Parts: sequence; C-alpha cells; structure tokens
Amino acid sequence: MSMSIKNFDFTEIQRSFSTVNFSFYISENQSFISCILCEFETAQSLIEQWEAIQNFVSVFHQPQAEAERWNVYLMLLCPETINIRNKYIIQNDTYIARKVVVENESVPVKSSRIIEILNNELLGFDLKIDFDKVTVECNYQSSITDFLVDIPLDASVSARSIREKKIKTLIDYISRKS
Repeated sequence: MSMSIKNFDFTEIQRSFSTVNFSFYISENQSFISCILCEFETAQSLIEQWEAIQNFVSVFHQPQAEAERWNVYLMLLCPETINIRNKYIIQNDTYIARKVVVENESVPVKSSRIIEILNNELLGFDLKIDFDKVTVECNYQSSITDFLVDIPLDASVSARSIREKKIKTLIDYISRKS
C-alpha cells in the first residue's frame, strides 16, 4: 500500500487561504486513509492558520465510509522549525483529523518527495528492522526453567526420549510441590 494524489476541488479553501497550497492524497489499495496536505510559506503562517483550515475542512471534507472518518490526516508542512509547544498543541488536537507537522521541508515540495513523506509518516515505510540482528534476552528464572533448558525439538527417537524424560521429571517436581 502506498499514498497517491487524487483530484479534489480546493477552490473554496484556496480562496480563503491564498498563501497555502493544498493537495489531496489517499492510500492506494484501500482508500481508508486520506490526507490533505497543506504547504505553508512560513512557520508563523502555519501557526496562525492551522485551526481555521481544520474548521474549513470539517465543513467541506466529510468522508462517507466509517473507516475513512477515523483515518483523515492534515499534513502541515513548512520550510522552518515550529516552536515545540505549538507543534505539540497542533499534533495533539484531535478535532476533525489527525495532524502531522513536517518541518524544514523546502516549499513547494516535489511530488515524489511528498509521496515519500506521506508513506513514511502515515504508513511507516521508513521503519526497518533486521531480524538477523535481533536478539532477545530473558533473564527470568524460575524453578521450572532448568527443566526446559536444552530440550531438543527435532523428531528423532533420541529427542523424543529426552523430551519424555524431561516431562516425567517436571510432572514429578510439580506433584511434590502440591
């Protein structure tokens, strides 16, 4: 799944917010994630206008499907750094849509870069894990742990015999404790 641009009539909102560029994106395979991208010229204009824009969106963008209603995003993008307090307030506001503030991006943003940002921020494309390097350490010890150490898991006769002996020992141990 990836994000792609969709046609959307921004005539009214563009008239009200002439210094902000708007575009609309949805997730490709299942269109349950929608995002209105707002490109601001400055951090100050973002801070001053984001609430009015969300109010405008609440009137003009009403997703029909139930799943879509819970997956509407406003991506607020600007070329400057946003004051941390303002960024926190914006991103934690849950009215109408989830908000994501993207700072320090040259405006206007190339469409390929926008898709990359959306895929990373909304779909987690930038999250990577190398399972070959993952190790799990368990320091938990119990009296039963010793019975479970080095139990062979293959289907050989000797492995079955070892497992059978371990199970008998474990049953005897539990019977004595009760």
